Amino acid sequence: MRATEQLRHNLQLAWHFYQQQKRHSKERVLSWVQGILLLFIVTLSQTSASIQAYLGQNLANLLGADLVLSQPLALTASQYTELASMAEQIVLSQSLTTTLTQNDQWQRATLKAVAEDYPLQGELRSAAFPGGPDSASSQGPAVGEIWLDSRLLAALGLRIGEQLRIGGQQLSVTRILLHEPDRLMEGHTVEMRALLHRQDLQQFRAADDIIQHRYLVGANAQQIATIRQWQKTHLPAAQLHHKHGAHPLALFWQRTENFIGLASILLFFMAAIAMQQLSRAQLPQQQFFSAVCLSLGASKQRVLQISVLKWLFGLLLLLPPVLLLSALCHYLALQWLKAHAFAGQELAGSFATLIWQPDIVLAAKAVFASATIFFVFNLPLWLALWQCSVRQLIQQQQRSISTAVLFGCALLVLGGVAAHYSDNGLLTSMLLGSMLVSIALLLALSWLALSLGEKLSQPFSGLLPFALYMMKQRLLSKTTQILGIGLAAFLLLFTLMLLKDLGDNMAAHQRAHDGNLLVTQASAAQMADIEVWAAQHNMTIRQHKPFIYAQLSHINGGLLSDVIQKPSDSLAAFNRPVRLHWSADMLGNNRLVNGQWWHSAADNWQQLSVEQEVMTDLGLQLGDKLGLVIAGHYIEFSIVASHAYQNGAGAITFWLQMPPAALAHISAPHYSMASLELQPQQFSLLGQLWQQHPSLRMVSLQELTQRFDSSLAMVTRLISGFAGLIMLLAAIVMLSSVHAVEAKEQKKNSIILSFGLSKRTCLQLNCIEWLVTGAIAACGAIVATWLAGLLIYQSQFSLSYQPDMGWLLGTLAVIVTLVTALGMLLSKHNLSGSVRQLLAE
Repeated sequence: MRATEQLRHNLQLAWHFYQQQKRHSKERVLSWVQGILLLFIVTLSQTSASIQAYLGQNLANLLGADLVLSQPLALTASQYTELASMAEQIVLSQSLTTTLTQNDQWQRATLKAVAEDYPLQGELRSAAFPGGPDSASSQGPAVGEIWLDSRLLAALGLRIGEQLRIGGQQLSVTRILLHEPDRLMEGHTVEMRALLHRQDLQQFRAADDIIQHRYLVGANAQQIATIRQWQKTHLPAAQLHHKHGAHPLALFWQRTENFIGLASILLFFMAAIAMQQLSRAQLPQQQFFSAVCLSLGASKQRVLQISVLKWLFGLLLLLPPVLLLSALCHYLALQWLKAHAFAGQELAGSFATLIWQPDIVLAAKAVFASATIFFVFNLPLWLALWQCSVRQLIQQQQRSISTAVLFGCALLVLGGVAAHYSDNGLLTSMLLGSMLVSIALLLALSWLALSLGEKLSQPFSGLLPFALYMMKQRLLSKTTQILGIGLAAFLLLFTLMLLKDLGDNMAAHQRAHDGNLLVTQASAAQMADIEVWAAQHNMTIRQHKPFIYAQLSHINGGLLSDVIQKPSDSLAAFNRPVRLHWSADMLGNNRLVNGQWWHSAADNWQQLSVEQEVMTDLGLQLGDKLGLVIAGHYIEFSIVASHAYQNGAGAITFWLQMPPAALAHISAPHYSMASLELQPQQFSLLGQLWQQHPSLRMVSLQELTQRFDSSLAMVTRLISGFAGLIMLLAAIVMLSSVHAVEAKEQKKNSIILSFGLSKRTCLQLNCIEWLVTGAIAACGAIVATWLAGLLIYQSQFSLSYQPDMGWLLGTLAVIVTLVTALGMLLSKHNLSGSVRQLLAE
């Protein structure tokens, strides 16, 4: 009972202390910091959970089968027999990426070929004319027919009943394709689609290894487990998806969440700065309250408990508005995703949609994780309170918070966030490295500018030397202000300027080295026709490099899916066949990073050179064994070297390279990548090539640029929203630093007034301080952006980065103006000092 009564008294004291403190500006600023971080963490977790739930429903409704086995080559007769013995029913579909032409129009599309047994599960829906009512079809197109989706029909200028010529064969357009029950296997893409009969696809004479064979399997749970084990043993390179497994895009969205989480370290860093300033500002009042409690006989443990309970009250009362706002942000985020990321994927009827459904349990977990972070941030304050004594009521000596403890707690939080969201060392090191470089640069620039400025201006008199002197005396608070402002400006500059410049320079670089048309896949016959066609029209072939397709299935004898669990760009790419190039000598646009390149006369042909970024991404080392499936045959290679891209000799490069001697031991179709330079009027001639070779894959520089621009636009929107939080926290960092030195600033202004100077002088000094602060932060952000651009350009192009100086100067002026205006507004109360107040003290 006594313990219960003591807890009740502690709660009453803590509540009374909180009620006294909550009206203070410092407490309000602390609530803002905690509220912003809470809002971000809860919204991110809720949005991620909604996406994963959507993908789970999407998998169940749009897989079109209980299990789907997919690979480039068709199953052999014995493999098909084995699979059929373990399944209830099998339906085969074949798909091919091709370019359809009609008159002078051409359009890239995915052709899917099916037979009378399609679909296995779900409904195939189509319409008899554009805009007409949709209806379910029991089977797909008949022989000689093709169904086009509405966008493809419009892009080619076709109408129902007209003929479409593909590779010398005439097909009749009979219906509008609306929905395929196995649409999931195409991924969430916006590629246009067409459906035809399997017999018609056979007439195209396309190479079997560029046709994706999908086996839609009907099976129960036990049969699915049996087929999965069989696939790991007999078809390790095949992709397998089933209704009880993970969605094909689940890892992609997990990587997206991890990237945003790692980027949020910047938020936590700025929050740590603000909370450190607020802790220092709150310490005298907290110590006074603790000393009074100690003088009345309370123990240190009880004093500390009251302080923790007071903090907990503030956090609990913050939850209702934060949870309401996070629910709103969650809803808005899902609406944005439906409008952009999942555009065209929401279907009428009973199909899964991305719905807003807050998860209370998940929100509670996010709040608990946030509370743990805030608890660690407050540890330095409570440690300082533990050292408090009654003597402080008599002698006005204040113990300060240990800078080492503050730094250690901040590192603990940032390390925990990085460890939680890190999915591979390369991504983490790149993000954290760029942030650390920016922070170190801003710190160094702040110290140099203020120290040198104060030193050089000592022989002179006037407001500027005095302002620099006062800023030097408050170096810590000014540095925190510069860090907050500089990091926010750096993020915006990096997104809005550097990425845009990067896109423009990529286009110019590729135009100079590779022309304006890139052939991404051409068979030997297709490449021969391209060379004849180019010679006829006086076109220049800039690059021409051969390759074969290979799929990584094993690393050091273990299955790829078992050896590597963490998601990464490289792992996502290696789940599909990749290009394998052969060369006796290193390519002109590559450089050796590690290992030794093979000799042209080497007898050992089972050697590989792997791109350095892939090595880092997958955690590979020299000497590792990679098992590749090439044309259905398993071959094991040893990694003997790693290479990286460098400027020169074109932009076509390969992740995997092997000695030419390997070709004598590998039987696989050969393909080529090439690049050409076309005149603007010659692009209309491409239809001739695509009419003759529909499976030929080419992409123009303009299309590549448009893809980059569209990706950049989405990234810019995401970063701009994220930058909004950064800017808000930057303003709070400024506000917290102003509050931290408010008493000292008022005293300084009172002293200035006591010398007979006017309040206008105080205002001018304040304006100069914020102008200098904004200028240092803006210069730091600009230099950090320039360094980031320099590193990216060196690694990607071996070129120097030349930013637009006019744009940079304009940015400098905008940042300085905004910082000065906001700083003057926030520090308005500091100018309220008077001589009478100084005398009273």
